[in-house]
Amino acid sequence: MFIPIVACLYAQDAFAWGRNGHEAIACIAEHHLTERAKANIESYLDGRSIVYYASWMDQQHDHKPYKHTVAVDKNNEPLPPDKRPELDAMNAIALSLERLQDYKSYPKDTVAQDIKFIVHLIGDIHCPAHIVYPKIKRFFPVKIMGRVKKYHPIWDGMLEYNHDWGYEEWREQLDRYSEEEIAAMSEGVPMSWARENAKRCRVIYDWAKEGDELDRKFINKAYPLAEDLVVRASYRLAKLLNELFDE
Repeated sequence: MFIPIVACLYAQDAFAWGRNGHEAIACIAEHHLTERAKANIESYLDGRSIVYYASWMDQQHDHKPYKHTVAVDKNNEPLPPDKRPELDAMNAIALSLERLQDYKSYPKDTVAQDIKFIVHLIGDIHCPAHIVYPKIKRFFPVKIMGRVKKYHPIWDGMLEYNHDWGYEEWREQLDRYSEEEIAAMSEGVPMSWARENAKRCRVIYDWAKEGDELDRKFINKAYPLAEDLVVRASYRLAKLLNELFDE
């Protein structure tokens, strides 16, 4: 059972969550879109769902090669615009949101690309290993379940270590919060979400060091954090898209 999962994860070293995780985030978000927002969005995606494009940025397309990471300082604060790497995920999110605020003024292809960026990158900034802390390595080798692997992609594929589900099954199992709880989790903006995630996720580098042998106990400690961040990414993505397209 474990061998094919590991083989799949080796192909995802540079990607947050992997296809299954991104599709789960998009699927949950889609179920919280208003009918008007969903229809407006799909009119720019040639009738396709946001789930269809959840991993679009991880594929070989002709678009600006933004990083899928957030750079933060020693206090877990996302770097300000003048200090960020040019291709930082927060720059991509900010530019796409700026255009989408006035999306009717832009060509259809531009709007479609910005939707794809937002759908993907809101998920990325909620992936623990995609927060880049100063002087902390993310790709150090460990052994997990008897196999050598880099630490970063373990987090990209954390969902698959616990359940072999498709995105609809993840939605059925994780999307179980009340309207009040969803509203509370959705408060804020991408910058505050990145800050919150940076504070929460630094602990993963206390959970494993280079050369450690990680077992089921590690996975049992790690996956609740991953699942919670997937849920929060989903509700926050839905909030953004509803604010932009429910008109």
